[in-house]
This record gives sequence, structure tokens and C-alpha cells, in this order.
Amino acid sequence: MTIIDKTADVPAPRGSKDESGPLLEVRDLHVEFHTRDGVAKAVNGVNYSVSAGETLAVLGESGSGKSVTAQAIMGILDMPPGRIPKGEIFFRGQDMLKMSNEERRQIRGQKIAMIFQDALSSLNPVLSVGYQLGEMFRVHRGLSKKEAKARSIELMDRVRIPAAKERVGDFPHQFSGGM
Repeated sequence: MTIIDKTADVPAPRGSKDESGPLLEVRDLHVEFHTRDGVAKAVNGVNYSVSAGETLAVLGESGSGKSVTAQAIMGILDMPPGRIPKGEIFFRGQDMLKMSNEERRQIRGQKIAMIFQDALSSLNPVLSVGYQLGEMFRVHRGLSKKEAKARSIELMDRVRIPAAKERVGDFPHQFSGGM
């Protein structure tokens, strides 16, 4: 799973508490799931802070809560059965857990995004990776297909995809999970 900072060229939202502070800050995050057998505690007190330009690697065994943490941050956790009983998530100084669904939807995709490591379940297999990356630029920023393709190549270069210019037309199955 990778969280991409799409804010490098996006100004901080007006009213941010601290525009020079961390890009993303997670404080004492707890996530649980209510099941027939009781409460399953999936995340128990996660804390981290990521500043602009930094990279954070989240490592752990299968089932350790990596994806659940990211889903909670993105606001895409199925609730119910999921629940965030405790914790705070700040993006550019804004408390994401206090935002409305509409406010979070406006941030998702344009300012923060999540791409699951299993590209085959995250990306449309019949569209090129470059086309799908460029969709954000076409939809949210009104760029032409040519401009969006150039930005897709730029993003692929930024995360060190080898031969990005040649690979932009490749399909999800042609990339490794970590790419």
C-alpha cells in the first residue's frame, strides 16, 4: 500500500491550524470491528507524523492493521461494522474525523490518495496505469489528455518507476505489486 502526497503543488486549505506543520498526523488511532463474536480490535494506538517531502513505510505482518489504518485515514472504512472509538487524524492541520463526508470526498483523490499494493484489485485492468493516474488531473484540474499524460509520467518518475515515459501506457498486470 502506498499513500501518495498529491499536495506538493496544492495550496493548504484556508483555515488550516498550522500550514507549516505535518502534512499528515495520526494520534492514538484505534479502530475496531463489531462482529457476532464480539469486538475485534484491529488498530490499537497508532501514532505517526509525516511532513511534506517525507516518505513513511508502514510494515507489518498480514492482518496487523496496515490497510485498516490507511482506510481510516482516507475515510473509506466500512462503518459499520468498523468504528473509530478513539484517536485523531489531521491532514494539513484539519481534523479529518470531524469533517463531513462531503468535505472528505473533496480532499480524497485531489489532495490525498491511496493505492493498494494489489494493483489488480485497485486499478481497472483494461485501462492503462497512466490513463488512470491522469484521471485526477483531467477530472479535478481540467487538464487535457496530453497534459494529464505528462503529469502521470512525472508522478511515475517521482516514485522511481523505471522508464516511466515508456511504461505510462502499460496495464496494471504489467507492474509488480510494489510498483
